[in-house]
Amino acid sequence: MTESQRLDRLSSDSTVRTRGRLVQQKDTWRLRNLHCEYEVDFATGSHLTGSHLTGSHLTGSHLTGSRLTGSHLTGSPPTDDDNHALVELCGLREGNQIRVTSWKVITRPTIASTRLSRQRTTSLGRALNARATFNQRARHFFFTHDFLEVETPAWVRAPGTDVHLSPLAAPLHLEGPHRSSPGFLHTSPELSMKRLLCEGAERIYQLTHVWRDGEVTPRHNPEFSLLEWYRAWEPLDAIIADVEALVRQTLDEHSARPITSPIHRITMQELVDQACGFDILEHLDFESLRTVVHRLNLLPPHLTAVRQWDELFFALVVEHIDPLLETLGAVFVTDWPAPLAVLARRSETDPRTAQRFELYVDGVELANGFGELTDPVEQRRRFAEDQAARRARGLPALPMPDAFLEALEYGMPPSSGVALGVDRLLMLKLGTRSIRDVAPFSLWRNSAGELVDWP
Repeated sequence: MTESQRLDRLSSDSTVRTRGRLVQQKDTWRLRNLHCEYEVDFATGSHLTGSHLTGSHLTGSHLTGSRLTGSHLTGSPPTDDDNHALVELCGLREGNQIRVTSWKVITRPTIASTRLSRQRTTSLGRALNARATFNQRARHFFFTHDFLEVETPAWVRAPGTDVHLSPLAAPLHLEGPHRSSPGFLHTSPELSMKRLLCEGAERIYQLTHVWRDGEVTPRHNPEFSLLEWYRAWEPLDAIIADVEALVRQTLDEHSARPITSPIHRITMQELVDQACGFDILEHLDFESLRTVVHRLNLLPPHLTAVRQWDELFFALVVEHIDPLLETLGAVFVTDWPAPLAVLARRSETDPRTAQRFELYVDGVELANGFGELTDPVEQRRRFAEDQAARRARGLPALPMPDAFLEALEYGMPPSSGVALGVDRLLMLKLGTRSIRDVAPFSLWRNSAGELVDWP
């Protein structure tokens, strides 16, 4: 007897021995694993196999309607009890069909399905293959562009101060004195990677998991995959070129959502003008923005009852800008207003704007990049403003990132960087609307949208 082969490695038109899960589909049986499946034809005279029949076969025994079981022994064609059983079989592969000569049940399921199988709309094998292929190609892309892959800790003492991010607290409880140590799971490897730039690294990337508390939606999961990279001594356009090359390589002509032409650019000023009909750069203080929003009747009253410029701006994003982005295809949105600079430096040509861009594809945000701020005094001032804003909004206090600021004081070269959401990119590639289809252990809500179930 030939050695057992993986189902997706079978030789064509040959005698095979393989294993997999047997699944009934209407009047046919199929053998599958995560990577492929075959139709299986059980001839009436299938041979009996089993530990006590080693070396013997009851050829042509015609045991239709009967079953011999014991030591996982099966000789007749399968019945409903064998649906979803794990089996081993021998036979002849002819194209996409296996004509079975002998087979045996390894184990039968005691439940109809699993949480993983119930929550998916996309083949798990297809999703795993797409992720593995992306990871391999991304690493090859960076290798050929002379980048160094790095790893930084997922646990950090200071995750940053961004008002719009909620880190997951993860205190350590260690042995010995001073056992308790507050900390967080990182929302991004950004601060740690920039510290490496300060130590002399020039082109670095990291493929990692990050955590952000808050939303569970078809596009959001508290834990997700992030690809982040930096170029020291290089402008933001170099990072934008990286993003375009990598995204177009992934969303090729075989993808559900291919990108086959150059990705165009639009400034945030132009985008807001198209979506809302005013010049956002002329309204960079709260009262001015609220006045123009009221005058143009852009938001219902309950959405204007906010006290901060950024809150009002993001209400406009949800109501007007996001719907427009859904119609623009693949687009880089550049030159963000200075109040949204975060860790980006201001533009040298127009200080009302920051060297920040985001990539959207059909309204899905994929990447967020900066021409990096390297001034430690300005960065500390922004962190302090964030901390004050968090207090004013009743958000949990976050520590000042002193180690990062110390690195900036030592000196960070002019740099550009970006973070790209891997899960959302794979969603576009496979044509799925839910992150759980590409990240199988994601949280998900029940059909009523009321509960969050763990996979």
